[in-house]
Amino acid sequence: MTWMNILAEIRHFPENQTPSEGSYATVVLGLLAGFVALILLVSLIRMFKRCPSNKILVIYGKTGRGAAKCVHGGAAFVWPVFQASSFLELDPFVVPVDLTSALSQENIRVKVPTTVTAAISIVPGVMENAAIRLLGLTRQQIQDQAQNIILGQMRAVIATMKIDEINRDRQAFMAKVSEAVTVELEKIGLMVININIKDIEDESGYLQALGRKAAAEAINQANVDVSEQERKGQIGVAERERDRRKAVAAANADAVVGEQSAERDRRQQVANLEAQAVQTETEANARKAAFIASQKVAEADARSKAESAARSADGQIRVAEQVAQKLAEEARALREAARLKAEVIVPAEAARSQVVIQSEAEKQLKTLIAEGEANAILVKMKAEAEGTKAVLDAKAAGYGNLIQAAAQDPAAATTLLVIERLADVARIQAEAIQNLPLEKVIVWDGGGQGGGLSDLGKRLIGVLPPMHEIARMAGLDLPDFLGQIRPRAGAGADPAADKPKPAGEKPKA
Repeated sequence: MTWMNILAEIRHFPENQTPSEGSYATVVLGLLAGFVALILLVSLIRMFKRCPSNKILVIYGKTGRGAAKCVHGGAAFVWPVFQASSFLELDPFVVPVDLTSALSQENIRVKVPTTVTAAISIVPGVMENAAIRLLGLTRQQIQDQAQNIILGQMRAVIATMKIDEINRDRQAFMAKVSEAVTVELEKIGLMVININIKDIEDESGYLQALGRKAAAEAINQANVDVSEQERKGQIGVAERERDRRKAVAAANADAVVGEQSAERDRRQQVANLEAQAVQTETEANARKAAFIASQKVAEADARSKAESAARSADGQIRVAEQVAQKLAEEARALREAARLKAEVIVPAEAARSQVVIQSEAEKQLKTLIAEGEANAILVKMKAEAEGTKAVLDAKAAGYGNLIQAAAQDPAAATTLLVIERLADVARIQAEAIQNLPLEKVIVWDGGGQGGGLSDLGKRLIGVLPPMHEIARMAGLDLPDFLGQIRPRAGAGADPAADKPKPAGEKPKA
């Protein structure tokens, strides 16, 4: 008895009649059974997961099939507590790949901007990789992983190819990139739908040079083809003109011959009729001779015209051949000039420009170096001049102070200045006599026991005799302000002569 029947029996009880206890138990059990059945039905409906065609249903947990169970385009039960489920989007996404500075086989850096359209794969085995490595990631995270893999594989493929191969056969390059990228993307559960290479550039300008070379070769070949077609056209025109003239000359000759033959026949008939009618045999013979002579003249004229026409046609044919040959030679000369320009002149111009640029750079470098050296020399000379000026200013200030200090005794100031220059004088004297033969050496010692300023005057005066002696040996006379050496009184000299004389007074003769 179902719960619907139980409810119907309850409604049909009379109002004044109460059900028995067994009837109540039956009703309660029926209600509970119906509630449990309802719960089970709702639970089964909720556990039954359907997968849309643009998604993959990933069931993980205790699946009995490894880490995850993937369902595409179907449905499956997901048992609570033991299992859980999630979806992977199959919508394709575009991965922009801005590949720059990739080294080719010739170590030339190239730039290959590319867009790759990829999506999660539905191939069995690859779907499980996607469920393991991409489940729970956002679309941007998946795109970043794919971009890193594609960049690495493209660099590896470019390193195995030459740049002209990449530029010439892009289908082969795309096939290699697709093969390498597909293998690596399948490891994370992705598949490649499309690869679109926007452009190929290189930092050294190699591809641009190839393009210019191909354009120049195409232009040169086009010019050669144009010249060749023009030559063929002119030759064809000349040949048709020759044939036309030949046909015209032949037709004219035939016409002349026909006219002469018709005239001859007519004259023959007239001569025969006249001879038969009234003319004598002599007149007939005369006409016949005249006719024969005229015929020969006509034949000679026809032959002459035919030969003239033939010679004219041959001359025009030769002229046409010469003109065609001249045009062909000019075309070959232009082609050779273009080839020389492309192979010799253009590289020479490039080399000359490079030499000019290098010479200008060296000139500017030398100019800058010279300017720097000149500035350094100028700064050094300014510094030396300022140092010399400072020394001279200091000396001038010292000399001024010395003169002020010795204002009461000018001779003392002169003596001090002489003392300051004694070392230089001695050095100069020594240099002057260092190579002279010396016969006498004088060693002079003051012999004083005192020191300091107490013996300064005595020692200064004691320097003068050796200086006079050295100057006399060198053949020099010292100035008067350094004093004069006189003989002593005991040697028979004038005692008055031993007295010192004032500075500036000359001795008497």
